[in-house]
Amino acid sequence: MRPVAGKGVPGRARRASRGKRRGATLDPGRASARLLSFVMVTCVLAPLRHNWGKRPVDGFPLSYYPMFSAKREATAKVTYLVGLDGRGDRIKIPYSCAGSGGLNQVRRQIRRAVRRGHSEELCARVAREVRRRKGFKEVVTLQVVTGTYHLDDYFSGRNRQPLKEKLHASVPVEPGRARPGTGAAPTLPSGSAP
Repeated sequence: MRPVAGKGVPGRARRASRGKRRGATLDPGRASARLLSFVMVTCVLAPLRHNWGKRPVDGFPLSYYPMFSAKREATAKVTYLVGLDGRGDRIKIPYSCAGSGGLNQVRRQIRRAVRRGHSEELCARVAREVRRRKGFKEVVTLQVVTGTYHLDDYFSGRNRQPLKEKLHASVPVEPGRARPGTGAAPTLPSGSAP
């Protein structure tokens, strides 16, 4: 009997070869790969059971991914630097004016300085840096502010303005004058609550 195209072996011989495969021993390389795959998938998925616990425990290297599954507050507070021009309009001050390192590292340094009561010193130091840099000639006042933002509105683009702000320090950015406590009365642009 001639083999059918695509089938390879006639019926009886094909059944016989299947039986041989079932009884054959598994290749050690394949067995190791299957076992390793099973262990890895189990390790990745096992921590997900914590999502349904009363008090989930997150630990390295196995995580139940709380950054994606935890409920978050509707608002967040962020401490940042604000430059004001002569008309009181805001000018974005890059985080690199406040310190070296990445955004989150500098943001923590700013928050720590405010928490420790060093807002005026931080503001004066950044004002000197702003005065030294090109592109910030119109900045006349520098402020350290904590703003409260509604996260959904902010990230959807509906409202990027803070719900409220708290002013920590304000200093002038003038040649030869960026010392703590020498600024004019602290002001925020209209429409912002202190």
